Amino acid sequence: MKGTRVLWTLALGALWIGMMAAPALAAYSAHQNDLDIGNFLTVYPFAKSTKLDDCVLCHPGGSVTQNGKTTSYGSCDYCHITYGLQAPHGNVPLNAYGQAYKNAGRSQNAIKSIESADSDGDSFTNLAEINALTFPGDKKDYPGLSPAPVVVMNHERILKLKGYSQFMLNNGTKSADWYARYYGAKISDLLKQVNMSSAATQITVFAPDGFSKTFPIDVPDPQTPPNIQYDVMGPYPNGYYYGGLDFVQYGYDPGYSDGYKIPDKLYMLLGYLRDGDPLVKGQLAPDPTNPASLVLNGEGPYRLIVPQKVAGGPDRPSTAAPKGDGWDYDANKDHNAGFSVRTVTAIRVEPLPAGTTDFSWTEGGWNLVDQGRLVIYGAIDPHTYSVSGKIVDSSGNPVSGVKLSFALENLGQVGATTSDGTGKFKTALPLGEYVMIPSKAGYAFDPASVPFSLSEKGYKMDFIASPAP
Repeated sequence: MKGTRVLWTLALGALWIGMMAAPALAAYSAHQNDLDIGNFLTVYPFAKSTKLDDCVLCHPGGSVTQNGKTTSYGSCDYCHITYGLQAPHGNVPLNAYGQAYKNAGRSQNAIKSIESADSDGDSFTNLAEINALTFPGDKKDYPGLSPAPVVVMNHERILKLKGYSQFMLNNGTKSADWYARYYGAKISDLLKQVNMSSAATQITVFAPDGFSKTFPIDVPDPQTPPNIQYDVMGPYPNGYYYGGLDFVQYGYDPGYSDGYKIPDKLYMLLGYLRDGDPLVKGQLAPDPTNPASLVLNGEGPYRLIVPQKVAGGPDRPSTAAPKGDGWDYDANKDHNAGFSVRTVTAIRVEPLPAGTTDFSWTEGGWNLVDQGRLVIYGAIDPHTYSVSGKIVDSSGNPVSGVKLSFALENLGQVGATTSDGTGKFKTALPLGEYVMIPSKAGYAFDPASVPFSLSEKGYKMDFIASPAP
């Protein structure tokens, strides 16, 4: 069995490599070839790969009403939903920092000229905010905030967790029902991996377009409609199979007869394979029913899989005309599909620890999708691993008092330490992809910042300090 497990892991790895090497479907973030972000990174090279290296640096989010429903979106989604997929970059809204940059002439000199200003009015200068990796155009984001404990898991780490396969019914309310075999990691195993706090009561699961669902950790069973609660721990009952229905989508034929009790034990999963194939990455696309609107298309690279709490068969969508054949829409059935969050980017474990602040998941989410990463944060106490190094000048003499800031890639600053009298520094961080930035008044550093992936082996990096020009 162990050899089979190794081969299966290798096969999954090959699928992931092929999928992640494909052109990004949702690469709105950063506008990689944009002149303005190039100007910013030339002036502040240490900000490369941080959350400042993104559209939200200059563009605000906003609310959009579609089909009678008002939803708040981050800067990327708001721009593309408002102006279409080919948004006219020069005409989209700007936040206070973006407007100040535009007014100053949209150049590297313009960026330098507004350093001493406080564009967003939060009592911190633009330069102070940029040095702290907070947004100079967002009054709610400023130096000194304490982020909640956070772990970033890439696809390699997720694949290392014990996988689980289950065949199940996904019963939609307005959409078609479908049977599928999903493969992924149990949510309970993910929370165990990040050492969930005993004080945790629920999780909220986020998609990059702002959609989210909240689930309790554990609730009493059994349950009855309409007061169904989908909890992390379950248990979930075995499902039932019904084949040959023209309003149901079938991934493949499992060979079951009608009314057969499916033997698979069901769990809340973070799924990454559907019927043996990687989930198609989510992207914003025109709504087939209203081309003027944009909707999330796709379900990957990760989808929250929520089984039925009250097992039953499929039924027609609530919008379908009744036929009186026993398969018409039944409001008392467990319509679990609507709780199955597509294109999961973050899981918040609640309540957040006292004194900590939340992350903004309407910003930076598409970067996480493109990179196949999942963020878990909140009421967790993750294992940490050593990050160390030494800072010397060009003559090899130690440089003390250098601040080393650590930011999660595409997210905010999550830690800092200072070099001692021997020039050495050491701290500990959870697993993840980071950017390390040295800083001290009067000094320049080579390199200006270092992106690195922290593994169980730890990480070590040395810097050379020289007088600032």
